[in-house]
Amino acid sequence: MSKPKIKLGIDKLLEDTGWLDGMRIALLTNSSGVNEELKSNLDLLMERGIRVVKLFGPEHGFWGAEKDGISVSNGIEQRYGIPIFSLFGATIKPTPEMLDGIDIVIYDIQDVGLRFYTYIYSLAYMMEECGKRGIKVIVLDRPNPISGKVEGPVIERRFESFVGGYGLALRYGLTVGELAQYFNDRFNMNVDLEVVKMDGWKRWMYYDDTGLLWNTPSPNLPSLEHTFLYVGLCLIEGTNISEGRGTVHPFKYVGAPWIDSHLLFNGMQRIPHPGIGFRERSFIPLTSKYANELCKGLEFFVENRETAKPIELALDLISTIKRLYPEEFEWDTSSHRANGRYHFDLLMGSDKYRLAIEEGKGGDEISEMWEEETREFEASVKEFYLY
Repeated sequence: MSKPKIKLGIDKLLEDTGWLDGMRIALLTNSSGVNEELKSNLDLLMERGIRVVKLFGPEHGFWGAEKDGISVSNGIEQRYGIPIFSLFGATIKPTPEMLDGIDIVIYDIQDVGLRFYTYIYSLAYMMEECGKRGIKVIVLDRPNPISGKVEGPVIERRFESFVGGYGLALRYGLTVGELAQYFNDRFNMNVDLEVVKMDGWKRWMYYDDTGLLWNTPSPNLPSLEHTFLYVGLCLIEGTNISEGRGTVHPFKYVGAPWIDSHLLFNGMQRIPHPGIGFRERSFIPLTSKYANELCKGLEFFVENRETAKPIELALDLISTIKRLYPEEFEWDTSSHRANGRYHFDLLMGSDKYRLAIEEGKGGDEISEMWEEETREFEASVKEFYLY
C-alpha cells in the first residue's frame, strides 16, 4: 500500500516507548485500533515489551463484532492471556476493581465524529474515574473521518444519555484527542491527560483524504459513505422504520413493510436535497427491525458531501413518512436503552425537533432552530484544536 498522508497517534507513540518501561498499562480499544499498516495496537505494544495488564472494550466489544445495543461480557484475550473488561455490559463505567493495579490507560479507537456514537462516552467515563484515582490517560489521536465540520443541534442537559451528553453538537468537528481535552477542561475531570497527535491531518480532510485504508469502526459502518449518511439517518433509529441494520447497506437502505416505495420516492422528490441521490429499494433485514420481512423504501447515495445535508435529509424523510402513513408510523421508546423516553429526542438532544415534525415542519425549517447554537459551539471549542 502507498504511504499515507498522515501518521496516526499509535505510530507516533511507537517512535519512543522507553518512558513506558515498567508501567502497568491498560488498553481501551477495539478492532479499529490498528496502525497505518493495519497491525493491531495490542500486538505492536506487546512486541515492544510494554506491560499491558488489562484490556477494556466499548460497545460492540473488544473485537468490534457484537451487535449494536447488546450487552457484552468480560473475557480473556487468548493469545496473551490478558483479561478483557467490558464497558458495555454489567457496567458502562470502569469500577475501582477494574482500575486496580494500573498506572496508565491508553485509549485508541477510531471515532466517527458524532455525538450519538457511544465510544466517546466510554472515553469520558474512563477519564472521570482515572481522574479520581490519579491514573494517567493517553489518547492516541485518529482522524475525524467526516472532517472538522460542525453541524446540528447542541444537546440539552435533560436529554443526556449514553447516546448523547457533555454539551456536544451532533456533529462536533473534533478529533478524539481534541475531544478528550474538551472533556477534561470543561467538565473538571482533573485527569493527567496526554494526547499523542497525528502528523499531517487537516480539518478539511475526510477519511479518504488521509491516504489510510478505511478502518471500519463498528459493524454497521462498512464505508465512509455509510458513515456520512449515518450523520442524519441514524435518527431513523428513533422510529419504527428500518434504518437498514441487518442488510448489506445500513443507513443507505431505509424502509418498512407498510411503505409504498414509489409513493415515498415521489414525496421525497418534491424536496430539494443537493448532493444526495436516491432510488426506490426493497430489502429484507436479517436482524434488527422487521427481521426476515420484505421492507420497501429508498436507497441513498452521497453525490457531493460539500452540499449534502444528511440531518435535514433524515428529518424530511421522517416527516414525509409520518405524513403519508400517520396510522403506521411510531416514535420508538424502547430500543437502545431508551427506557420509555423518545429515542429520537435522545439522539437529537431535545424534544423540540420531534414536536416540530409533529407540527408538519420539514428539515430546512427545523435546521434553522439550531443554527445559532451550532455557531456558538464551534466558536467555544476552538481552544482545543490541535490541528
